[in-house]
Amino acid sequence: MENAPVVEAAAVEATIPTAPIPAQAKRNFGMPSAGEYLAAMHIGGDTFRKVNDAFIEAAKARQTALQAAAGDVATTDTPGLLPVPVLGPVFQDLNYIRPVVAAVGARAMPDGGNSKTFIRPTWTTHPSVASQASELGAVSATTPVIASNVISKTTLAGQVTLSVQDVDFTSPAAMEIILRDLAGQYLLKSDDVAADAIVAGASASGSTWTVTANDPSSLIAALYDAATDILTATNFLPDTIFVSPNVWKSLGGQLDADKRPIFPYTGAAGLMGINGAGTANITQANTYNPFGLNLVADYNFASNTMIVARATAIEFYEQVRGLMSLEVPGTLGRQFSYYGYVATFIADSDQVKSIAIA
Repeated sequence: MENAPVVEAAAVEATIPTAPIPAQAKRNFGMPSAGEYLAAMHIGGDTFRKVNDAFIEAAKARQTALQAAAGDVATTDTPGLLPVPVLGPVFQDLNYIRPVVAAVGARAMPDGGNSKTFIRPTWTTHPSVASQASELGAVSATTPVIASNVISKTTLAGQVTLSVQDVDFTSPAAMEIILRDLAGQYLLKSDDVAADAIVAGASASGSTWTVTANDPSSLIAALYDAATDILTATNFLPDTIFVSPNVWKSLGGQLDADKRPIFPYTGAAGLMGINGAGTANITQANTYNPFGLNLVADYNFASNTMIVARATAIEFYEQVRGLMSLEVPGTLGRQFSYYGYVATFIADSDQVKSIAIA
């Protein structure tokens, strides 16, 4: 221990104090030029972020006192600056179609429509032919009689009055929209007149369709009874069936004993060979054909209407006169009328048979 080396402590250099570094104010960059901004955008990344921050800071630094004091502004604060667009045209809630008129056809008024009535002749008594009883014996002789049916015209018209402000200020233009609807209303009414004439002129078949679930036998019997009546009286067969909406629904819902539709949808190939009594299409009310009849469904028929007919026995005549207008200076208005003449005639009620619905 006496000979142990003596270890001396290492010398420590004295720390020289440095002057404190005062806080530096953040450097404010000026507003970058358009070229600098685009160049930074091209470089991207952190470069663009810094340049964009500098742009925002510079914009804030240049705010005026008015801009700095401005509060948040919402649309509720500026109702006078908000446009209110009108999306035209007006939504169409009526279908201006004429199913009955389309089925029977619209004929022109005779003689140019220059009279209130016209004559439509029909047979009352036909001449006859029979076997001669013997040589030089009397032959059948029946005096033919042709009826002179007087048909009167019905005037259909509608009127509307518009202010000049309605005509001039509205967008989309109210005049065009309203007049188009007025013409459509004429179409609907003329179809209603034709439908009423068919109901009034039909003769009863004496048959009743008792709507029964999963049993179409009553329907088949009623249709064939009506067709037989027409065939027996005229030697013609029917080609059209007119029905109200609820009867159209009942026809489409007719099922057989196995709950398969007897009028299957035209695209249901697997069902067509099973029943084959006709086809149905729920999207097109006037295109399916129960038992080969052209079906005409029309909302102008009262509920429970079913009429089997030969369409040519129903005649509809029409002369559309169109639009008439008049200026009314005293009230700054314009009056418009749309009108036309129609006439209907059931040439032979034996060819138009109604079926009762139970």
